[in-house]
Amino acid sequence: MNRYAGNGEDDQAVATEWNILLIGGGRDEALLLSRLLADFRFEGRGIRLLHAADIAEAPKMLEEETDIAVVMLELGDSEDRKPLYLVDYIRRTLLNAAVRVVVVADKSWADAEEEIMFRYDINTFRLKGELDGGIGKLKSALVGSLRAYRDFKKTEDEKKSLEYVALSSSLVLNAASLEELGHDVLHHLASILNTKYAYGGLILQKSNRRWRKLAATGRFVDLDANILPWQIEDILPLLRTFNQEQALFEGFDFYSPNVSGTERLIFIDPYRTPSEWEYYLAESYCANTEAVFENLELRHEIESTQKEIIYTLGEIAETRSQETGFHVKRVAEYTKLLALKYGLPEEEANLLALASPMHDIGKVGISDSILNKPGKLTFEEYQTMQGHAISGYEMLKHSSRPILKTAAIIALQHHEKYGGGGYPQGLSGEEIHLYGRITAIADVFDALASDRVYKKAWPVCEIIDLFKEERGKHFDPRLTDLFLEHLEEFLEIKSQYTDEKVF
Repeated sequence: MNRYAGNGEDDQAVATEWNILLIGGGRDEALLLSRLLADFRFEGRGIRLLHAADIAEAPKMLEEETDIAVVMLELGDSEDRKPLYLVDYIRRTLLNAAVRVVVVADKSWADAEEEIMFRYDINTFRLKGELDGGIGKLKSALVGSLRAYRDFKKTEDEKKSLEYVALSSSLVLNAASLEELGHDVLHHLASILNTKYAYGGLILQKSNRRWRKLAATGRFVDLDANILPWQIEDILPLLRTFNQEQALFEGFDFYSPNVSGTERLIFIDPYRTPSEWEYYLAESYCANTEAVFENLELRHEIESTQKEIIYTLGEIAETRSQETGFHVKRVAEYTKLLALKYGLPEEEANLLALASPMHDIGKVGISDSILNKPGKLTFEEYQTMQGHAISGYEMLKHSSRPILKTAAIIALQHHEKYGGGGYPQGLSGEEIHLYGRITAIADVFDALASDRVYKKAWPVCEIIDLFKEERGKHFDPRLTDLFLEHLEEFLEIKSQYTDEKVF
């Protein structure tokens, strides 16, 4: 491969030049062309001339040099069309539609010009004599080709940018929290604005005249949102003071109030001023993701309401037996923790935590005299009490919703025993659904560790002894081992949700 830097600049300067590949012609012709174009400039960039002596050398150069703007292809005085086969290689094999292909042909090809233009995907056809009228004609022809290449690349880059914005906007739909969404948005904005070396990015959200930080990078990671003024017009000047070099560059910001009263501010403090096109893309991206932010907030609101309803349903049964609603909250947290320790994915563990508060929902059909009896139940009373498992299942089994389907399984099976002898079906081992086995441990642990109408809370050492004794009998042995191994984490949950608290 031969390279001719016509003005003798260093490699860094050459990297900013227009790449032109001459295919065919001798070394002397290439050197002459290089000298003629030594002072050529288009949009402030000079020429870097590459030379392939023949068509055999050209494919490798075309593969290695991916930013060739113009290919000048020579056709000699014979009838050999092999050089034109390179055009198909460029367009169909390399899928390069951007490079401008200029055919410089011997005068003997004059009659074939129209046929060649239609048959081959070339951009310009010139006979050798047509460029002999002076260097001006050559430069003029070159400017036309470079301008066409520049415009094609710009359109191509803009299309790719739009595709990236669309893809990035769809990717953030998978975010599970506002904080995760915020970090994804900052990451994508860094690519869109070409500011991967930015001094920092920040996403703030305000409600009730207070800002909180959803996501931050760079110099904003340690920012205390509590120091920020609540008026938006006062925040941007303050954020710009964090960077003493900010006066040199114009940062990107996107402010979005919505009808719910929430306000969001996205601010990027760059090391360069983005172009107008980059600003447009960034604003389009932010506008698209704003809907994702609002939908995620709405989803969280729905989930919070859903949890409150579920806990309330669970609390109905518990308060009828003079127990606090925090029992169901603790059971929810215990089941989630044990499910995660067992290896269930977080989504399934969350489902179990949502469903388990309804484990005793069937108690709503049990009379107060049995539920709140301080002494030992009679055989008939105990049979009635056992009926709450079937009653709870019957109440929940008709739903097709994952939460209620899971709750139905738990309500039915959380009193079954791993070694058999439980109720209502007398199942054993893995005949009992994993959800039932997990909830059994959570429910019994909380019952033992809490004061009830008929007993005082057990000491932790006695609870440990019981679980060791009932390992493989009442409780799944593997789950029991996990529970005892991580007992401190369960006790920590118990301390967070004591019976003195109120929902």
